[in-house]
This record gives sequence, C-alpha cells and structure tokens, in this order.
Amino acid sequence: MSRLKHISFLLISIAFILSSCKQTKYVPEGKYLLKKNNVVVDKCEVSKSEFSEVIKQQPNYKTFGVKLKLAMYNAVDSAKVADKRIRKNDKLKQINQKRRIKEKQINEKRIAKAKSRGKEWYTKKVIPLKDTINPKLFFREWLKYKFGEPPVVFDSTYFDKSIDQLAIFLRKKGYYYGKVTGDYSYKDNKKVVANFYIHPGSRYYIDSVYITGPNLSVNQSYSTFIRRGKLESLKNQPFDSELLNDHRDKVARLMRDEAYFGFNYSSIDFIADTTKGNNKVTLGVRLLDRLIKAPDYADSFYSVPYTTYLVKDVHFHILDTSFLKNSYSARLKALGIQEQKNSGIITLDTLVFNNVYLNRSEKKKRGLPLNQKAVNPLRVANFYYNGKMLVRPGVLETQNYLENDNYYKEYYLERSYTRLLQLDLFSSVKPQLVEIKDSNKVEVHYYLTPAKRQYFGFEPKFTNSNGFLGLSASINYSNRNIFRGAEKLTFSLSGGFESQPPIFDESIDGKKIKKAGRSFNTFEIEPGVKLELPGIFPFRSTVFMAKRQRAKTIITTSFNFQNRTDFKRRSLNFGYLWRFYGAETQIFQIGFPTTSSVKYVVFNPSENFQNKLIELNDVFLFNTYSDQFIWQDWKLTYEYNSVGKKIKKFNGNVYFKTSFDPAGNFLSAFNKYLDTNALGQKTILGLGYSQFLRLDNEVIYAQPIGKSHSFNFRFLAGAGMPYGNSRTSLPYDYSFFGGGANDNRGWRSRALGPGVYKYYLDPQRTATQIGDIRIAASAEIRFTISGFFKGALFVDAGNIWTWKNDINRPGAQFSKDWYKQLAVSSGIGLRLDFDFFVMRLDLGLPLSNPSLPKGSQWIFQSRQAFKDEVYSTPGIDLSKVPKPFIPILHFGIGYPF
Repeated sequence: MSRLKHISFLLISIAFILSSCKQTKYVPEGKYLLKKNNVVVDKCEVSKSEFSEVIKQQPNYKTFGVKLKLAMYNAVDSAKVADKRIRKNDKLKQINQKRRIKEKQINEKRIAKAKSRGKEWYTKKVIPLKDTINPKLFFREWLKYKFGEPPVVFDSTYFDKSIDQLAIFLRKKGYYYGKVTGDYSYKDNKKVVANFYIHPGSRYYIDSVYITGPNLSVNQSYSTFIRRGKLESLKNQPFDSELLNDHRDKVARLMRDEAYFGFNYSSIDFIADTTKGNNKVTLGVRLLDRLIKAPDYADSFYSVPYTTYLVKDVHFHILDTSFLKNSYSARLKALGIQEQKNSGIITLDTLVFNNVYLNRSEKKKRGLPLNQKAVNPLRVANFYYNGKMLVRPGVLETQNYLENDNYYKEYYLERSYTRLLQLDLFSSVKPQLVEIKDSNKVEVHYYLTPAKRQYFGFEPKFTNSNGFLGLSASINYSNRNIFRGAEKLTFSLSGGFESQPPIFDESIDGKKIKKAGRSFNTFEIEPGVKLELPGIFPFRSTVFMAKRQRAKTIITTSFNFQNRTDFKRRSLNFGYLWRFYGAETQIFQIGFPTTSSVKYVVFNPSENFQNKLIELNDVFLFNTYSDQFIWQDWKLTYEYNSVGKKIKKFNGNVYFKTSFDPAGNFLSAFNKYLDTNALGQKTILGLGYSQFLRLDNEVIYAQPIGKSHSFNFRFLAGAGMPYGNSRTSLPYDYSFFGGGANDNRGWRSRALGPGVYKYYLDPQRTATQIGDIRIAASAEIRFTISGFFKGALFVDAGNIWTWKNDINRPGAQFSKDWYKQLAVSSGIGLRLDFDFFVMRLDLGLPLSNPSLPKGSQWIFQSRQAFKDEVYSTPGIDLSKVPKPFIPILHFGIGYPF
C-alpha cells in the first residue's frame, strides 16, 4: 500500500504545482490571455470542430483540460534563464577563443616544420568551434522554450479576420446565405473569451449531373466509373468545394489507371447552374483535353485528345560496379568512353530476357501448335548492367506489371515499384516513363541501385514489469541474394538476462519476489538460421504462382537454451512455411503440409523443483514442465491491414490476424507403430508427442481524433483444445497468458487468472499462470504532450481459462459465466516516441478482480468480504496473502499494440 500512497502523493503534488501557476503571469499589462474560442453553430451539417480549425488565433494547447505547456512556460523564470544563457554564451566565447589560439599555435608549428624540411605545403589543423548561433539548450531553457508554450495574447485583428474566414468557409461548404457574427468578453483575471456565432442558413445541393467534353471515350470512362461503383456520384451531394476537389483527384487517378497516360486533375472542371431555385444546383462535369507544353515556347501550351497508352518496352538499369571491382574505369577507357564525375554509373552490358513461354491454354488462344515452344511476347524485358548481373533477370521481370504491348496503368507502376523494393536488393528504385513521340506508347525504365549485400544488425532490449528487469540483445548477419535469386540468408544470435520469479513461491508479493526482481536469475541464448526464398520452394514459381500471387518460402531453424533457478530448458525448432502476398492489404501463410513446424523440448528440473512437482501431483504442471515433442501438421495464418487504404464508413485503420495451428494429427496415423509410455501416450524418440488444435484471433482498430489524439482498440480471442495424445493441457509454448506490459497492465506479467481461481488462498500457487483459452480487450486514448512526448489513458479487460477442469486450481475452467470473470484495469502512460524507437512507461491499477469474493471484486467496494474469506480459511499464513488492487508499473519498448 505504501507504493500506492507514494504514487498518489506524486500525482497530487504535480496537479497542485500546475494549478498554482498563474496562467497570465507573462501576459503584458493591458493585454488579455485568450482563454477559449466559443463557437455557437445553428443547425448545420458541418461539425463545430471544422469551424474551430478555421479560426486564426487558437488558445493555448490543452492536455485533458490542463494547459500543461503554458504551465511549464510560466513555471520557469524568464529572467533567470536569460541570465544563465548570457553566462553560457560568454563561456562558449572563451572556449572558442582558446581553441582559435591553440589552432594558430599548432599551424605555426606545422608551417615551421614544413619549411625546415623544404616543403611548400602543410596540413592545416582545424579545431571545430562551439556553436554560439544555435547553442545547445540547457534543461530549463528547453523546458520553457521547446516544451513550453508562451501565452496566446488576444488580438482583435485576428478576431475580425476569423469572422471573414468563417464566412468564406461557409460559402465553400455550400451555405451561400450564411452569416457569421462575433463578440468577445473580458474577464477579471486578465482573460478573454472569443465568441463566434454561425448562422449557416440553407445549403445548396447538387440536384442533377451531366457530363460534357470533347472526348467521347473519356466521357464514357467517367460514366463507367460511376456505374461500377468506383466513383461516388455527385448527385444529391452538398455543393461543397472540398468535395468537388476530392472528386477531381479521384477521377484523375482512375483515368490514369484506365491507361489515359498523363491525365491531370486540371483537365476536370465544373459548370454550376443555380437558377433552378430551392437551393438546387445543376452541375456539369467537363472533361477537357490534355495540355502539353510547346517545346519552343516557355509559357505556351497546346491541347491534344487523351488516348489510352500501351507499354512498348521495359528496361531494367542495374547501376552496379561491384562485380567489376577496380576494372570499371579501365574498361570505360578501353572502350573510349569518357567517365564523367557526378553523372551516374554507365552500364556497359545488355541482355534481352524472353525465357517465359506460353502455356497450353495461351497457345490455344493464339492458334499456335501445342507441341511447339513459344515465347510469351508480353514477358520480354531489356537489362543493362556491368560484368556479372546482380540477380537472375527472371526474378526482376516477375516483379514488373507493365508488360510489353499491354495497357499502361498507373497502379501497375506503383505495384511494380513496391515489389522491387520488397525484394530487399536495392537501396533505391527509380522508375522513369519515356513517352514516345507521335505515338500512344510509353517506355518503362527502372533504375536500380544495389544495396549492400552483407550487413550486420544489433538490437538491444530492456524490459521492466513491476520490478522484474530484463536485459537482452540480438546480433544478426544477413546476406542478400546469396544464390542470385533474391534469397536472403540470416544468422542470428540472441540472448540476455532476465529476472523471473520462482515458479513456486510462498510470497508472490513479498520480499522473495522483490529480491528475484533484481537478481537476473534467468539466462537465455538462442542461435538461429533463416533462409528466405522467392516463390514456392521446391516448386518452380511459374507453375503455381502468377505475378499477382507472389509468394515467399521461409525456412527457419534455431536452438534455445534457458537456465533458470528451477530448471534448465533446451529446445530445437524447425519451421517451413509459404507466405503469399495477395492484395495490397493481405498476407496469407501456410506451413509445409504435414511438417509446418517441429519443436523438440527437453526440461532438466532442479532437485527441489522436481520434488515440489511430485509433492503436488498436479498433472497440469507435469505437462507444462516436462519434455515435449510438437509436430505441427499445418500452420495457417491470415493477416489484413488497411493502412493506406480507406475503408467505407471508417476513417481509421483496421488490422486483423487469425492463425490456426493443428499438431500431432499426422503422427497419430502411425500410432500402431509407436511405443507407449507410462502415462499412456504414444512416443517419438522416447517423448510423448503433443496433439491439439489452436485458434487465435487479433483485431486492432486505430481512429485519429483531430491532429494530436487517437483512439486505439484491440480485441484478442483464442482457444486451444488438447485431445488424443495430450491428456491435460496445451504445451507451454502454445498456452495463453494474461497480464503484463502488452496485456492487462493492472497485473504483473503472466500473473492473471485463470478464471476465478483464488490464488491468494493457495499456499502452493505458482507465479506464472497459464491457460488454454484467452479473451482480452484494450482501449487507449493516445495524445501528444509536446514533440516526442506522448501520453495515454487506457483500460484493459480480459482473462484466461483452462479447457478442462483443474482440481489444483478450482474455478479455472471456462464456463458460460466467462463474461462475469473478466479482470478490468485502467491507468495512464508516458511514451517517448522517436518514430524509429518508442520507450513506454505505463502505470496500471486493477479496478476489478474476479477472483475475489462478491462484494469485494471492485476497487470501490468494501474489503470486508475478502477479509472474512481469508480469516475463515484454516491454516493460512496471513502475512503471505497478497493485497488486492496494488498498482503495477510497466516499462516497455514499442507501443502495446
């Protein structure tokens, strides 16, 4: 409870300091602080927030009702900061003066030394000077002028301009008879409230739409977009200039995707007729011809009709000299080619790729003999390179969607660009289109700069969950394109130390746990190898895979060794899966049939730990902490991510992932040939193999709120069913856990649940709880405090359960009352978001604990029922009963979801 008191005292102290700072401290005499803009809007379809954004002068930034940045600005004395800056600048000048003198002395000695040796030159010494123009800020200076925000002093000129801007905004939104007025009221505390009264009146709507323009083909394409639902009709829409501009952008994009090369949004304008009355508009969509700049005149253009374009030739320029080493310049010289500095790399070798042949159905379509090889004329590309080509040409051609004699479409170009980057072979990919004069054809050029073939990576990691510290790191060596087919071979070595509570501990919240949190009693190391191959290895990619269904084969193997106080654990892992990239937002993975993943786990328990297991005679614990052999038959995973793709009726992003893991079913077909152990299990290499089905689902939704806030939600639902050769529960690595920095933050990592198991009454409880079923949800409001300082308010709910009854953990089994057994917590978080790296500190407080008796399950309820239950339990040691509703502090890397 002392920790809760300390945290509460700290929060109250911060709130008191912030509230005690006078907001008008630095407001000049006779001026007023802009307290707020009060926008009053009559009935209107435009939101109040949209009007508020138009106002020129905005009050100081608030974080959940507190003007934190203004408070920080006022809390630091300007005079003291200025005085310290003067002193620091004087010190910087003194340092620079000393450096200039030292530099002069060194150079004089070098000049004298050069003269004594008869040399006419010397190497000048340059000592860098301290920056006095943009010096490094000291803390109070940074707090005031970088983090803090000066008071926004009310300006009546901005107020008047805002009224004019709001009136213009109304007209842009279709309210042509709207009226905007305003006034402002001064307060006694040197503050002012600006009031804006918006009377929008009636809005104009588009009653009918017609299409006009000189190009019948373009007009028909526009109508087709509307008919097929690719483009929303403007009919019955508000006469809103922003909506019309968005419509122009969409039409231009769709036209370019329909092979109208160079179609520009400026080729679309609108003709509005408002003479109908009743606020109705007849709108004409006028599609104009293409404007091309005349070559001989600076500002002269001529128009030509838009027409569909075809791809004439595809060219790959591989800007590489690594295979030639030092002979590049010599070879240029031998060929009589002048090497120009800063002119880029000249490619000397060429190759025409035409090794893709037509299949039987394509031959039939073209009327060709079925027994004769025929090159696919669409799959032809030209390659320009130096020496030995970096990668096999077929690999690059497969990434290109702009094929010979096919229509040019802009989204094909974007897709090709993305695919070439995803090969992870090139540091830059620059597509260039060359329009062929006096034709409707375009050449496609890709300029490819190879990335470094071999590289090392290092990733440190630090964690802290309620005092349990973890320090680890991984080092990786990667070799791109090892067999010249865009393969990637990675050797990794990861390891570290972590503080883990003993599995059996009589004082989970007592001194022994606190000591374990500082002991780094767990050592783990894991070497591994991963090979990524394009296509469906070992099959030819052209047999099973079209360009749109690009695939990758991933083969992994690793060995993990973990040394804890209670046991030593070794595991050998092998994985083989195929990954398919479908649409831009989808990934589908399937493991190699019958052998998706193989895991061999060996436990070596300590003598005390083994004796404890025997004493408890808990079949669930025996299964968890015993040797295991897991042979996964399949592994099916589907991912959907809407980032960058707008979903109808949603402005946010949706991420969905589901995975299905069956194991042991292939091996069960050979049961009659396998030995049986003492537990009645069929064995492989002396170990009983695991048999189960496991399904796990995750949904994440992120919704922006204004410019600096967002709502983020995650839902998890998963279950595993052990059966057949597995008599009790899922293997440890496939079980579900609750609690921790990325789960329910009101509980220590892996300490939540299962179900309503009364852990506090069980002297034989374990510090780590596992289950076969998990349901959890988390919601966060994330907001910006200042710059890379971010904050969050969160609520977490969830629990885990067992599939079968566990006599040693009563209440752990899943039941129809599962929704009454969800643990709820809430809290606040602070994040340092550097874009490439996020450090996170979350303080979680349990609000509801389903394990407690009724009447004490919520934090605001009496503890009497809990005390009565504890006191009535015979033989219990009251000093070892953990207290409920203790706040938990988590430190993590990255966002929780």
